Amino acid sequence: MKKNLTNQNLLISDDIEHLNLDILDDNIFYYDYNIRHLLKLQKQNIDQESPEYIGTYSSFVGEVYENVIYELLIKYAVTNKYITKFIVKGPHQDNQQNIKNGFLIDRKSQIVYKSGYKDISEFDGLFFTKDSVYFVESTIVKDTMGLRKRLKKKKSLLEILFPKLEVRALVILNKEAMGVSVFPSYCTVWLTDILDVTSILERLKSNKNIPKKPFVKPKHAKLIEVYKLTTSNFKYFGTINWILRKLKENRKFVLDIDFLKSDLVEKYFDIYSKIFVGTMNKTDVDKLFAQTKYSELKELLKSDFEDDRFYLAIEKTHRGKFVLVYFAKQIKGKLKRIEISGDKCTIANKDVKGFTYSEIKYLKFVFKPYHRLNVNEILNIEKSL
Repeated sequence: MKKNLTNQNLLISDDIEHLNLDILDDNIFYYDYNIRHLLKLQKQNIDQESPEYIGTYSSFVGEVYENVIYELLIKYAVTNKYITKFIVKGPHQDNQQNIKNGFLIDRKSQIVYKSGYKDISEFDGLFFTKDSVYFVESTIVKDTMGLRKRLKKKKSLLEILFPKLEVRALVILNKEAMGVSVFPSYCTVWLTDILDVTSILERLKSNKNIPKKPFVKPKHAKLIEVYKLTTSNFKYFGTINWILRKLKENRKFVLDIDFLKSDLVEKYFDIYSKIFVGTMNKTDVDKLFAQTKYSELKELLKSDFEDDRFYLAIEKTHRGKFVLVYFAKQIKGKLKRIEISGDKCTIANKDVKGFTYSEIKYLKFVFKPYHRLNVNEILNIEKSL
């Protein structure tokens, strides 16, 4: 066992560090792999240095890596006395439920937390100790900046769901990863060898002709299904409503900015990425941007918008800065996101299946006339941010 500088109770094993496939029997072949496009590219003899091939192949390697790590980790959990509960997924779990709120195993055999039937966050693994809950992130990416940003959302969600437990992360990367030394202090980072999937891919190509060994499912009291977890209540849309009520609770202020910037709300910024604070009608929006120099914004404001209404939200950047953004749904058009920051105006389309679209659909019936903000109020909010 090698020393880990973050947590002496979680020391990477030799089997995990060196990705020992010999102890996994044929378990990894019981997972589903999306290799159809990869095989098509190989059949076409496409250049293996092309971006399309590299991207497709890397995606496959990432799938295999995650499954190999999970299979090794479940064996590790059984023997590690520090781990008290370990959530099973994939071929190891027998129960699938489509629930509205809570943890479940989705169709891709991933551990997912849902609220209002929407996926809030996904976890490669989840386990518990006497006083902590750990979420697992395993990936082959070299640049870890995006991963480090995503950790905050997962951590904040688990802090809400398990308020009596310390939330930590086990991050498993290969030895080509960069930025390993700058992960947050709540992370234990393991580095493994590079995974060679050549023989696995060849086996998958001819899997029908090669009988698989029986699936090996460890039996242990600490291995439990995700449906047995008890969590604090968290309702995605109900929380949006609660925050909005608190922001307007003190009628002396347009918005309670101190509440918005509090430690309590900070967790929700990590989960939602934005907090909706009010609306503007089209007339006031035209006044606010009457002198705008941005031609794209001028053109957009010529459109007709549903309910003649713009929705205002405050976002928190990864640098901790608060910015005001505007959302509006064009009649027979796209939901637009508008942000003016410094000398830059950004206008983007939002996915009809995304969270923002669902949030606005919900807020249409929540916002009242007293949530409407005028030009002076908007300018005051921008100053206070």
